[in-house]
Amino acid sequence: MATAFTALAPFDNRPFFDKALRYGVAQDIITPGRLQSLQEEFSKGIVQIAHFFGTAHLRPELELALHRMVNLVSLYLEDMSGGDMQIAAASLRDRTLLSHSKAGSDMLKRLHAMPDSTLIGRGPVSAEGQRAYLDQKTASDTIPLAEYRSELGLRQEMRNTIDFSLWLAKTMGVSRDDIDDAESLIRSAMLVVFVDQAELKLPTRTAFVRLFKSAKHPKARLNENRLKGFLREAPTEFQRLARGAMDRFIERDLPQIRAASSTADKLLYSDAGENYFISESVDDDVREYDRLVAREWDRVTQGEADDPTVVATVFLFVATGLPPKTTLLLREAKEVISIFRSRGFDSQAVIKFVDDHAPAAIREELQKFWNDELKPEAEEQLSDLDPNWPDAHMERALEYLRKTCRVTWKARRR
Repeated sequence: MATAFTALAPFDNRPFFDKALRYGVAQDIITPGRLQSLQEEFSKGIVQIAHFFGTAHLRPELELALHRMVNLVSLYLEDMSGGDMQIAAASLRDRTLLSHSKAGSDMLKRLHAMPDSTLIGRGPVSAEGQRAYLDQKTASDTIPLAEYRSELGLRQEMRNTIDFSLWLAKTMGVSRDDIDDAESLIRSAMLVVFVDQAELKLPTRTAFVRLFKSAKHPKARLNENRLKGFLREAPTEFQRLARGAMDRFIERDLPQIRAASSTADKLLYSDAGENYFISESVDDDVREYDRLVAREWDRVTQGEADDPTVVATVFLFVATGLPPKTTLLLREAKEVISIFRSRGFDSQAVIKFVDDHAPAAIREELQKFWNDELKPEAEEQLSDLDPNWPDAHMERALEYLRKTCRVTWKARRR
C-alpha cells in the first residue's frame, strides 16, 4: 500500500481525483488490486493524451499529460458526484480511468461548442480549434468546477438568447440569414412591441424612425396586454427572456431614446450606444429616410445626394461661405472662384455642415470625398498662382466647375 501511495505523490496538491482515490482506499471501497489496475490505466492514459497533444516520446510531455489526465478525471468526478467522496470513489472502483478522462474531455468539448457571445452564424467547431481549447484548459492549473459551471451557465444563457432571437425573427418576418447579432434584434423587437399599435414586424430604416418618434413621446407606455398577446404562443423560456429584455429596454434603452440630443439616425449609425437591427428592404425608400432624419440635408440636396455633381456644388458653396444649393449659376461660379482666390476654402465649414445635417450613415464617406477628392482638385483647378498656367479671366476655372458641378451654362464654342 505504501508503494501505491508513493506512486501517487505527484497528486499531493489535492485535486479532487486524489481526494476521492485516497478516500476510496481508506474506506476499503478501492481494493489493492483495483489500485494496481488504476496505476496501469494511468500509464496507458498519459501516453494517449501526450500523443493527442504532441508526442509521447518526451518526458516533459508525459508529465504534462499526467497533469492533464488528473484535471480531466477530477472535473468529471466532482461534477458527477456533486462532491460526494463515496460516490466518486465508487465510480473509480467501477469504471476505467480512461472513461473518466474521456467524460471530462467531453464536458470541455461541449462547453467549447456552445456560443461565447450573442453573435449569430458561428461556424462548426474545427478539430484544430477544439484541440487548442482542450490544450489551454487542461495544461493550466486544476480546473475549478465552480468556474466551469459558471461559464457553462453563461454560455447556456447566450444560446438561449440566440434561440430567442431566432424565434423573434421568424415571428416578425425576418430570415435567419439576415441576422448577425441576437442582442440588436431583440432590442429592435422590444421597441416594436413597446410602441402600441405598431405592426409586429422588425423595422426597415424608415419604420425605425417612426418607431423612435413614438417611443420618444414622454407619455408612451408599455401595453402589458400587447406584450402578453405577442408572447402567448412562445415557449416558457422565451417568455422569461422577453420579460427580461423588455425590462432592460425600458430601464436602459428608453432613456437613451428620450434623451434631448438623441435622434434615430444617431442610434442607428453612431458608435455610441446600443445597436438596433434593421430589416434591409428593396422597397425601403432611402430618400424618405433621409427626409425623416436629415431634413436640412434633404432640403439642400433636393433628395439628389447620390449625384456627385450636386454634392460638389453644395460643398463649394459652403466652403466659400455662400448659401448652399444644388445648381450653380455663371455669376455664382465666378463668385466662388473669386472668394477662393482671395481667402481659400473654409474646409471646417464643410465638415461641420456634414456633421450637422447629413445622415450619419454617409458622413464619413462625404467627408472623405471632400478632403481626399474635391478639395485638392478644386484648389488646383481654381487657383491662378502659377505664372506658367495663367487664368486671369477664369476660363479654365469655369470649365472645371462646369464639368464638376451642376451648372446652368454651356461650354463655350471654339
